[in-house]
Amino acid sequence: MDTTNRYIPTTKTSSRSIIVILLLLFMYIIGNSKIISNYIDNFAFTYIIKPLLWVCIAIFIYNIPHIKPKAKIKHRKLVIEWATIFGMMFVAINMFAGFIFGLGKSPYSHSIIGIFINIIYVGTALVGKEFIRNYLVNSVTKKENFIVFISISLLMTIINFNINRYIQLKDLETLVQFLAEYFAPEFSNNLFTSYLIYLGGPIPSIIYLGIIKGFHWLSPILPNLKWIITALIGVLCPIFFLMTFQGIYLSTTKKIKLREQEDESPISWIITSMISIGIIWFTVGVFPIYPSVIATGSMEPMISPGDIILVKKIVNMDGINALKEGDVIQFKRGEILISHRIVDVIENDKEGLQFRTKGDNNSTVDTNLVRPQDIKGKVEYTIPKIGWLTLFIKSNQNINLEELIF
Repeated sequence: MDTTNRYIPTTKTSSRSIIVILLLLFMYIIGNSKIISNYIDNFAFTYIIKPLLWVCIAIFIYNIPHIKPKAKIKHRKLVIEWATIFGMMFVAINMFAGFIFGLGKSPYSHSIIGIFINIIYVGTALVGKEFIRNYLVNSVTKKENFIVFISISLLMTIINFNINRYIQLKDLETLVQFLAEYFAPEFSNNLFTSYLIYLGGPIPSIIYLGIIKGFHWLSPILPNLKWIITALIGVLCPIFFLMTFQGIYLSTTKKIKLREQEDESPISWIITSMISIGIIWFTVGVFPIYPSVIATGSMEPMISPGDIILVKKIVNMDGINALKEGDVIQFKRGEILISHRIVDVIENDKEGLQFRTKGDNNSTVDTNLVRPQDIKGKVEYTIPKIGWLTLFIKSNQNINLEELIF
């Protein structure tokens, strides 16, 4: 079977696609070039010249022959409507998370001039990039092809970040956090917008991203979230939107049977996604209670190896002062988390409040006293044996247990 037509409709389209990619790379290079700042005022270049260049690129791409999006005209309204709904949903989910985990003041100017400048700066780049994406997606593939969508999404994601951001990634920790907090969410959004463009052209993606970016740049109050929460929302939401809208579009255009439509209903996707997000948030410790796997038998018979304990976080001195003899706490000693019982509460003028601990199955008390700043939380519940899989996965790792007493 000849699959050539799935990718390159014509030779001219191929050459124009290369030109469009070069224009995108040109804007990325000049935006990261320090040489230009030596000759042109930075404000004028950022807020006047670059927006004009993006407008010129959008006009150029609009006027060259290009392939129409996949959806029929009567269905493009549906694409636009759902792009609007998903954009508002993304903002609402972020604000809901902000109300739970914290809100902060926006760092951007909200004067009339500041708002106008931000709209010009963000809006022209958004329109220019989406016109580029539209030409590439609908010129490279005639059919739904996620290899093409992923490739274009990767390109659009890479050029979204300043070169200095990549240079600063000097160790594994910063790389992982960058990938999770910024790169992966940006890629997920790019994948979803590539699908929107494939069906409805640049307008739906401009609306979707415009709502998200407009909120980010124009709202005086923004969610102040931990990076792990930002990463989860940024990745799961666009993927959920993509899967949901794919089912909606296919069912509307009668490309799937009614039975399949029922099986893939948006409600089931919503429930599944919410449960998935909740499980991940719980596992990584977003909520006040978090799970921890026990690897030793120092607290037997109450807690055995392979059990999972549910630990209630202690985040202030009120929680510390409420601790008493008999409570089982989890505390940090070096890089190790230990869960032992308080056997004595010690308070003196020199050292302040400290706790003496002991494992129920240990013959002696722990050598070192536990300071308030080392306490992670209080053990509330025990779930037997379901942590064995985690222990098995980590069994090949070298874990230093020299400070533990058995």
